[in-house]
Amino acid sequence: EGFFKKIKLPEWQPDFGPAIFNAKAGATVIGVRDFLIAYNVNLNTTSVALANKVAQDIRESGRILTNEKGEKILDNVGKPLRQAGLCKAVKAIGWFIEEYGIAQVSMNVTDINTTPLHMAFEACCQSAERYGLRVTGSELIGLLPKRVLIEAGIYFLKKQGSQTDIDQAEIIKIAVKSLGLGDLAPFDPQKRIIEYLMHI
Repeated sequence: EGFFKKIKLPEWQPDFGPAIFNAKAGATVIGVRDFLIAYNVNLNTTSVALANKVAQDIRESGRILTNEKGEKILDNVGKPLRQAGLCKAVKAIGWFIEEYGIAQVSMNVTDINTTPLHMAFEACCQSAERYGLRVTGSELIGLLPKRVLIEAGIYFLKKQGSQTDIDQAEIIKIAVKSLGLGDLAPFDPQKRIIEYLMHI
């Protein structure tokens, strides 16, 4: 609806073909975004309030600043001022998972080039410690590219002072263990890594 006019706007120009909507043939519109990883970090608490504090520390949008009375601090046009979070391209919220009896920081990592998964995990660990919490593991929702676990494995091996020129399967195993991906349920890389499922 309204596409007859919209297609003539500069920002809606088609990549291919004329800027004319053919009502009989219709249109195919495709939107593309980079890979998004839905990822949860488990905390040793049942408190949603504490999980939300961690989420506010790490998410890009951070938290709204308040004064000593708990009132929002506003800018000169009346918008609340925010303190940016630790991780760009990360959206996060705290919640309680009845099934597991724990609170989690639930994240969408929207750009794995800007914030790799292991850095979002490390930011959660850093923030959790501020509130007397501990990260007990994490949970992947859906699939992820192999390079995400390779990068994580290499990061943790370097952190341990270990060799990184080892078999790829071992690097992935280190990543899975270090991220605690098997904390709530078994994690099988063969079923969670896109390349393995597509046989590429």
